Amino acid sequence: LAQVRSHFPSSGRASPQRALPAVMSCKNMLRAAFAAALAASRGAFAVVQDTARIAAGECSKTIPTGSQTYFPAPKQVHADAMLAKLFTVTYAPTFKVLTDSLSKEQYVLTQCGQVQPSVAAVNAVEVLKTGYIRKYFGVPVQSSAAMSTVLLAFIDSLGVQDRVKFVDSYATAPCWQKALACDAKMETSYGNVTLHAEQLAGVDVVFMSCGSDCTNVNTQKNGVNVPVTQEAGPVESAEYIKYIAAFFNLEPKANELFAATQTSYAQASSGKSAMPPLVAWITYNAKSDWSAESFVVSQASYKTMMVTNVGATNLNASTALAGIAGLQVTDAVTGNPASGKTYTIPTNDDKDAAAKAFFKALEGVDVIVDEVYAPDPTTYNFTSFLSTYGLTSSSDLKFVKNKMVLRIDRTMGEAMKSLDWYESRIAKPEWALEGLAHVLYGDTSKRSKYFRNVAKGETVDQIIKAASCTKALPVCSAQIYPEPIKTLGQIRVGGAAASAAEALRLSTLAVAVVGLWAAVA
Repeated sequence: LAQVRSHFPSSGRASPQRALPAVMSCKNMLRAAFAAALAASRGAFAVVQDTARIAAGECSKTIPTGSQTYFPAPKQVHADAMLAKLFTVTYAPTFKVLTDSLSKEQYVLTQCGQVQPSVAAVNAVEVLKTGYIRKYFGVPVQSSAAMSTVLLAFIDSLGVQDRVKFVDSYATAPCWQKALACDAKMETSYGNVTLHAEQLAGVDVVFMSCGSDCTNVNTQKNGVNVPVTQEAGPVESAEYIKYIAAFFNLEPKANELFAATQTSYAQASSGKSAMPPLVAWITYNAKSDWSAESFVVSQASYKTMMVTNVGATNLNASTALAGIAGLQVTDAVTGNPASGKTYTIPTNDDKDAAAKAFFKALEGVDVIVDEVYAPDPTTYNFTSFLSTYGLTSSSDLKFVKNKMVLRIDRTMGEAMKSLDWYESRIAKPEWALEGLAHVLYGDTSKRSKYFRNVAKGETVDQIIKAASCTKALPVCSAQIYPEPIKTLGQIRVGGAAASAAEALRLSTLAVAVVGLWAAVA
């Protein structure tokens, strides 16, 4: 009642009871008391949540002593065993430090329930390099946002979809489509700016990717750069499951999953065939406000590695295209030569002439991987391909005569008709390897995935649907909470009994107040 009275000005009379308006009925006073109680208990509700996490073994206030640690060595990510080159993880008893060299950021991940380490303590584990930014987070992360599809498969594989509040609208996995149907769409920075800012501020971590200079990540206080597509090869990119796992204390699971991926990728690889087909990845860019009309050969490292790993041969684009006027050669990923090359041939407003020169250079190619964007992949067929590139079915080009024109859109999300190639393939490169071998050689022992041969009439026949998701998602119901994640260390979780008692006291109070509200409503 004292808090209720504080909301009303004093009448100047001696008795404090007179501070309440004379017209306030008992019912209204109780309603006001309930509102004030809720306002006053907001902090307490946070305590209840922390208490529940401690009781569940996810957090702990127990301070490690001696050799105790929340991150025992067998359950860590080990830098000396990593293939990925752009991040490292080091450990202390109560926190870990993940360093991303691309964005020049350092993430201090403190075990929840423990005190955030001092600057000196972090420096003793991992010095902050000149020009780097340091950010602090509690782990395991409770809520997050994913601004790109390329990292979603890692979160999906780790089973923490229930800790993601907002996702990219083009997400394809069942649980992401389910979440999107529950209004979990991540607003873009060029859409509703206010909503976008609210979403970013409303989560613990925003998993994102650097723009041209990483300013977008550096200026976002809870932003974390995940440079998964900046690595040289598909297996290196797959190792980012360890990167994501560090934010959820799931390193053991990540180590196990990545080891399985390495084994599966090696098994999916095959030796060079007796007559290896020559493969080229191409696209056509129509003229637009942001792009000049052009023909392109992509020799991104992850693509050429996949071709090599299934026993085929890549076009030597630097030689084949060398004589074409206006040829532009750039890094597949700006500033990263190891990522491969992109060869662009502008049409200079003469598409027919450019196409003639382009396909003259490709006359020895056996197999084309056509990456032209199609708003609706289900309607794109061989006729579409020929029309797009200015070719005819009577062409003497080997890939036309032998009907070897591949697409990467066989596997698609139902809701937005978005390609799973840009999602699950990053975490599961072995699936792409099998899919390529399946269509390249007609090898039915390999799974069909991502790739289809439009020249042979293959269609988009792998539609991913939200109905396949069996995970209960908090974004779909206020009654659902994330599944607890146990601490990695063997330290006894202290304070659980006292915390549980406090939780009981607070929850009992809440029930009583709710009952009171119901009585007067």
